[in-house]
Amino acid sequence: MEKKIDLVVVGDIQTNCWLYLLHGAPPCSGKQPCVVVDPGDQGESIVSRLLESNWIPQYILLTHGHFDHLAGLPKLLEAFEKGAFGEDAPLPKVGIHRQDAHYLGKNALTFHRESFAAVGASYVDSLWEPLPEADMLFEEGETVGPFKVLHVPGHTTGSVCFHDEKTGILFSGDTLFQGDYGRTDLPGGDWNQLRQSLERLLLMKPEIMVCPGHGSATTVREASSALMPL
Repeated sequence: MEKKIDLVVVGDIQTNCWLYLLHGAPPCSGKQPCVVVDPGDQGESIVSRLLESNWIPQYILLTHGHFDHLAGLPKLLEAFEKGAFGEDAPLPKVGIHRQDAHYLGKNALTFHRESFAAVGASYVDSLWEPLPEADMLFEEGETVGPFKVLHVPGHTTGSVCFHDEKTGILFSGDTLFQGDYGRTDLPGGDWNQLRQSLERLLLMKPEIMVCPGHGSATTVREASSALMPL
């Protein structure tokens, strides 16, 4: 089966926003349904890429709650409200793990300022737009679209990966990178938890394609060679 993935690198922190076509899903408003993973900034650029491809988000999935992975969410939803995807296009459902749900909604700014205090909270304030509540709060093992949700705490308490077992693709957020892994020195970070999460991921099928939150795509095999033993 052909894998249809696109990538928009956004923001000052160069976050990977992944666009993933939903194979076999019926068209919506004349466009092909897809998933947006981690719209970290520059929502207008993400919308432009989607419209160029004639894709329409059915889900917006967040691997964790850090600001550089969801700051583009308001502009993306605003495009629907303005009719960019069609006057009758339904809003995509926004999903995040239950333990990172506080990074969305009316009190989110406080938590984002705390998370980015180490690198300067002014970064958050300069880009801030009100964030919606989540439509879906995930737990370990649940499914959303083609994905199984894997709870992988350590970078944040609610970090997750989204695994499409059929196509062998894993969206790993800031848990696993090409030859590296996420930091644990921000609020909610825990090295012991992250190590356990990494050991779990590195035992998955070696040919799985890993699409991380920053940097280049890799495979479980390549990541295992670079990181084991932890």
